[in-house]
Amino acid sequence: MNPKILKGIILLTFSFPFLFGGPAFFYWIAGPALQEGNWVPAAFIVTGMFVGVGLVVRAISILLDGFFNPPQ
Repeated sequence: MNPKILKGIILLTFSFPFLFGGPAFFYWIAGPALQEGNWVPAAFIVTGMFVGVGLVVRAISILLDGFFNPPQ
């Protein structure tokens, strides 16, 4: 197997907790904190979700590079 494909799959695997856990943590932790006026948890959680999106974009880029640019 092409090492780039494996690297892309591993990176994609690490991005899923950020994408699926972010909204849940926002609902459970940041929502009540925002109602009390504390915005710090919300900022960390939203930043984590953006990190997850960035990891997905990078992983897809690596996967496509692995599929369409074979090793030489």
